[in-house]
Amino acid sequence: MNEDKLLPNEDYSKCQELTNCDSGSHTNCKGSCGEISIPKSKKHFAVINPSKMCQPMGAVQVLLGIEGAMPLIHGSQGCSTYLRFQMCRHFREPVNISSTSMSESTVVYGGEENLLKALDTIWREYKPKLIGVTSSCLTETIGDDMGLIIRKFRSKHPDEELPPIIPISTPSYSGSHVDGYDKAVKSLLENMAVQNQTNSKINIITGNISPADIREIKEILEIMKCSSIILTDNSESLDAPHTDSVSFLPPAGTKVNEIIDSANSKATISLCKHANSGAKFLKKRFDVKSISGPLPVGLKNTDKFISAICKIQNCDLPEKLEKDRGRLIDTIIDAHPYNYQRKVAIYGDPDVVSGLAGFTAELGMIPTVVCTGAESNRFMDDMKEVAKESPTKPSVMEGCDLYDLQNYIKDNPVDLLIGNSYGARIANEENIPLFRVGFPIYDRMGAQRIPIVGYSAGISLVDTLANMILEKYYDASGWEIE
Repeated sequence: MNEDKLLPNEDYSKCQELTNCDSGSHTNCKGSCGEISIPKSKKHFAVINPSKMCQPMGAVQVLLGIEGAMPLIHGSQGCSTYLRFQMCRHFREPVNISSTSMSESTVVYGGEENLLKALDTIWREYKPKLIGVTSSCLTETIGDDMGLIIRKFRSKHPDEELPPIIPISTPSYSGSHVDGYDKAVKSLLENMAVQNQTNSKINIITGNISPADIREIKEILEIMKCSSIILTDNSESLDAPHTDSVSFLPPAGTKVNEIIDSANSKATISLCKHANSGAKFLKKRFDVKSISGPLPVGLKNTDKFISAICKIQNCDLPEKLEKDRGRLIDTIIDAHPYNYQRKVAIYGDPDVVSGLAGFTAELGMIPTVVCTGAESNRFMDDMKEVAKESPTKPSVMEGCDLYDLQNYIKDNPVDLLIGNSYGARIANEENIPLFRVGFPIYDRMGAQRIPIVGYSAGISLVDTLANMILEKYYDASGWEIE
């Protein structure tokens, strides 16, 4: 397959300006940086098997991490149904998402009455501590002003104590669930954060990671005796213990008062570079120090995360974490004979893909191709850093779908796939093992309990990858199959 080089330190638009490249394919690009390559897509007519989801999906995951919050989709009934379906089969938990139930007539005349009625019903029936109103492609297209409608609702109840009602603009026809997550966090902070007295805490914006990952981050912070505000914490609502009670609202998570108090923290650490708009806002409005990414997957990235906390807290690395780090290094050494030079293809969210690509390079594997549905200069910069660790420069498929990825793999075989359940068909057709990670995972149990961040999770990840290699490519006696 033809491959084209990305001009150093330039984005797509600049490349097109200089060389008249086809959009997103760099077909005629004459620049060469020798770092990463951009495979040419074999199609330009449609998206097949996308590598991303809509913005409201990410926004709702943020809201479900707030204690007592109710997500409300301002759109058709099908929007909320789709989100519930995807999240229930991934997290295996009941998910309650309200809808304004827009119809043909409300599209013509506007959705104001629907939103006013939905807010009134939610407030009276559920008594939530917060209502997050996310838009959809439908309401964004007709131009409903959610902020104005919310103010009208408040004006109708001047003497009653209403919960915070946060408008979040998440048009489904642009961006991805990663953008939706980022916008939701920023909207919460813009509308709620208030500065008064310093609290000596660190804000952690987790990004779209699993409940198990959030628990791992909380455990690391506890070991380091670091008080924190998690923005937001769905580790209990989307991986909840079984009880005899039924709750229509998240029974645990980040408290409303904690979101308000986030403006008084010492710093904000965004684990994902693509979910740092909230941290930038706190920095600009309240001068809260901002640290952005990378996602602490693997040895080097986890070191960066731990070092950032140590610097903010002015403390040394705790012995417990030092031992965990040593065990991860020992695991990497033990698995090296099996992982070395194994070619992998990685797809999914940009920060997760970057983190896993960097970690596989640390293991001696070769991240042959990486694919994400987003288009991001930050992702491209991350992959240039990964390229420095890999003997073979990775091919980067930015803004592509899994159809493009499969076509690339047909011409450039790999030993292992890493990504969500949407790659299962590729794994079956190409006879490649698939390590399921990311969102969504619907054809296996325990997706909400798969951690990838931190030293301890890294140990489990190394073992899992090595065992998949052993199962597929070695015989019963432990000899590599020719």
